[in-house]
Amino acid sequence: ATIIQLRQKDVDSAVMLHSARELLAVCRASRVPLIINDRVDIAIAADADGVHVGQDDMPCAVVRRMLGPAKIVGVSVKTEVEAAAAQRDGADYLGSGAVFPTTTKDSDAIGVEAFSRVCNSVDIPTVAIGGLTAANCGKAMQAGAAGIAVVSAIFNKTQPDVAARELIEAIEASMPAA
Repeated sequence: ATIIQLRQKDVDSAVMLHSARELLAVCRASRVPLIINDRVDIAIAADADGVHVGQDDMPCAVVRRMLGPAKIVGVSVKTEVEAAAAQRDGADYLGSGAVFPTTTKDSDAIGVEAFSRVCNSVDIPTVAIGGLTAANCGKAMQAGAAGIAVVSAIFNKTQPDVAARELIEAIEASMPAA
């Protein structure tokens, strides 16, 4: 993993803060940044590396002011207009999608073409989210993704280490030869 996001939608603040602190220790030992989904307060309290917010969460510009320039701010987007606004408001990266249908989150798929338009509309990295597998992640990478975000593609597998390796191999195979 190049970054880990803690996403706990239905837990109280004390439980999430405890999880964040425990996960942060593991991430720091592995030199992998930890970002917190939606909860700026938890990110600040745990001294996480950043926050990822959606369109219905705290506005990116406010998150950036609260966290300062040294922390990572990511924003979920579906359109070029949302992408441009997030970049203008201080986002370091975008998460765009769902690129493909997914059961992990209630979200309509935007498809590879719309994802590509989002990627090409900004100068910050765009990460493909939603429905990504070893069979389709190459399409997202070829469309302009800086990377992919996955949950089910690893955690719903009986051998998550094998699933992770298959994703890495699929991404590497989709990249142009150097």
